[in-house]
Amino acid sequence: MASQPPEDSLPDWNLLYQQARRRKSWRRKKKGDWNRRAADFAKRTADSDFARLFIERMAPEPHWRVLDVGCGPGTLALPLAPLVKEVTALDFSPAMLEQLADRQQAAGISNIHGQLRSWDDEWQEIPPHDVCIAARSLAVTDLRAALVKLAAWSRHKVFIADRVGAGPFDPELFASLGRDFEPGPDYIYTVNILFQLGIRPTIDYLEFDQQRTYADRNTALAACRWMVEDLDRAEELRLAAYVDERLTSNQDGTVSFSRNAPVTWAFISWEV
Repeated sequence: MASQPPEDSLPDWNLLYQQARRRKSWRRKKKGDWNRRAADFAKRTADSDFARLFIERMAPEPHWRVLDVGCGPGTLALPLAPLVKEVTALDFSPAMLEQLADRQQAAGISNIHGQLRSWDDEWQEIPPHDVCIAARSLAVTDLRAALVKLAAWSRHKVFIADRVGAGPFDPELFASLGRDFEPGPDYIYTVNILFQLGIRPTIDYLEFDQQRTYADRNTALAACRWMVEDLDRAEELRLAAYVDERLTSNQDGTVSFSRNAPVTWAFISWEV
């Protein structure tokens, strides 16, 4: 059997990840971006198929204390809370945590504890939890540090969801605007960094229908505009034409937007 190459001869996957991030076609959303989008995002992710499939694969146990990093408006925390002992939900967006608090109160849920924290903040006041999750929240500058943090704050298991290829981004939308599309690093970088940390994760895939439902045309336009930066007037018109070609009206007044390629996320897990 061939021996493995010495560790110092292997590529630095965290460095490769950072280099690939600099080439991507999309900008990492800042706190203000997520604050402005919080209310709409909370509506769109309520009762989401993503949360259902993610939680099914977690197979949560009633005694678990779960740390949800990048919780948003509670996409996972809210449906997960009745199935576990406690959820600590971290996010760097105050508006997202406000949405979580409002939805938690409306649902009569008392075992979610929201905290304003980012990946880069100190977590020393947060005790280790049985399980850590990070779902669609790993668009960080230092991926290795984030993965080390998840492992350090988990006693038993870690579950994450990371992009496969373009993920939620639509390459055909970029093409319709006359723009090149570079998706940036996806789950392969995550898996290789974990390998270099001595972790052998289990990998599964969550694939979603190409169709999404929105309250109205303007909401669908805003969701597509979110993917691209600094549109000029001509590009705005092309974007509207691209969306209109793919919109259908529903009987309840909502609209459905269809894209050709499905959205796929990698479900990555490991035992600590």
